[in-house]
Amino acid sequence: MHRMSPTAARQGRVGAIGGVMLELLLAIALFVAAAIFTLAALRNALDGTRRAELRARATDLAESRLVELDAGLVSAGELGDPLSNASSSELSVTVELIASSTASSLALARATVREVVGGVPGPVIATAERLVAADARRGEEPSP
Repeated sequence: MHRMSPTAARQGRVGAIGGVMLELLLAIALFVAAAIFTLAALRNALDGTRRAELRARATDLAESRLVELDAGLVSAGELGDPLSNASSSELSVTVELIASSTASSLALARATVREVVGGVPGPVIATAERLVAADARRGEEPSP
């Protein structure tokens, strides 16, 4: 039977401890890398959700402004300043009459919703177009 010297036995234990430490550091590094990738994916998903919600709100806001114009609740003269038409601090609505005809009782109106960044209208988020009644176009009361 072969006996190990005390120094060789000690070196064997130190080598085993070093191997365990190396495995532990490798496991921690893999865990950190996985956590970083997971958090990045989660952040991208949350940003996508926020953009989708903002786009949906902008589309609803544009459609609402056009329906208000068509119903005669607001006149075309009241739609001048886009920042005064903002229903929230994030969105600005501009409504413009694109095409109108004196022969027709309808006009084409377009609502453009922009994101407000630092008090200044930024990129366009949504647009909507709708034919509106001539009464709303002139700012008159709708006829009964």
